[in-house]
Amino acid sequence: NQKSQIRNAIRRLLEKIRIDCVPLVDAFEFPDNVLNSALGRYDGKVYESLYAAAKASPLNKVDPFPGYKEHLRPHLDIDFIKDHAKMQRSGKAARI
Repeated sequence: NQKSQIRNAIRRLLEKIRIDCVPLVDAFEFPDNVLNSALGRYDGKVYESLYAAAKASPLNKVDPFPGYKEHLRPHLDIDFIKDHAKMQRSGKAARI
């Protein structure tokens, strides 16, 4: 169908321009604060920026986030998570 043909054409084009994407964006000389991107930062502080963005996100203002108990928690192995956290704190996880 046309939808899949268009999707496939876009994917083929993206493969061709992927290597030129960063130089193309850099050519416009947009400063990091305008792009508001944690990745591809001029200063190289990607992880610090991702962490700061996550802390500032409205999704992280309420703990746990809305929908956690109904949608995510039933799928988590809470005992495994607690055991792993204990191993991390004790330093045993690094030796495994």
